[in-house]
Amino acid sequence: MSEEPQGRNMASRLPRRRVVFAWDMHYACNYRCPYCFYTVAGWEELAKKCVYKTAAEWGEVWGRVAARCGRCQLRITAGEPFTYPDFAGVVAVVTAHHDVQITTNGSLSGPIADFAARIDPACAELDCTFHPLVADFRVFADNIRLLRSKGFVANVCYLAYPGQTADMMDFKRRFAEAGIHMNLAVYWGQYEGKQYPHAYTDEEKAWIKSVIGQEVGPETVGLEPLAVKGKLCGAGHRYGVVQADGRVFRCGQLGYDGQSIGSILDPDFALQPAPQPCTADYCRCKEYQSAWDAEDAAALDQRGEVRGR
Repeated sequence: MSEEPQGRNMASRLPRRRVVFAWDMHYACNYRCPYCFYTVAGWEELAKKCVYKTAAEWGEVWGRVAARCGRCQLRITAGEPFTYPDFAGVVAVVTAHHDVQITTNGSLSGPIADFAARIDPACAELDCTFHPLVADFRVFADNIRLLRSKGFVANVCYLAYPGQTADMMDFKRRFAEAGIHMNLAVYWGQYEGKQYPHAYTDEEKAWIKSVIGQEVGPETVGLEPLAVKGKLCGAGHRYGVVQADGRVFRCGQLGYDGQSIGSILDPDFALQPAPQPCTADYCRCKEYQSAWDAEDAAALDQRGEVRGR
């Protein structure tokens, strides 16, 4: 299995922070990808949760968090963050208190150009997911190059969704020709009545690994789902998921009514005082990279195992 040079993949320059929040800013997007959780759950219903605030108001909210938790890393998702009103203005205020890592579909050239002109790349990075079923490759690649030309870390990810795996190698080649490395993400969800990643066949796993260029590594972890139920985990203690209505949950899998640990909008909000046993069956979406101790996170990344605590 050949190794592709990783020079086109930009290493994060953000400092490691003790506390990390994933922030679902709002449930709105200009795409309707069939594999998206929000498409399955229903955008209209989810939109009822959205709480819109000005840049100054969000600065006050996240300033309170900084006073309690110190400078954190915010992993901003949405929907599509660049559809949020005055997104660049919100990020400009929030980055006075925290570093941000933004997940985007990279399609909205105007808002991206506004962002690139206004935001300091020392405290903001972007993970840009390419969606081949709906995206324009040229527009997407041009926006990545623009962000990089302005000094931003901006990497590309492609989801190994069964309906689009056949074209993975071709797109990886096209991105390489554009000077960009394409990462892969393992798909969690249903497809044609099967539950993934459990349903990947041995042939599909081998194909995914051949596109990645590695047998074992951070991109291959989800191919062999890792049972973690009952293990002591820092989710809720040094990691939290903030939904669009401000409610905070230990992690993305534990995001249902009755599982909230508070609201980021509450002036008295605080994370849990200590790690708690995990109640999910599997660790997904690489949340363990923040919620688990470094030694266990490295084991998950490299060997596909979780040691007891």
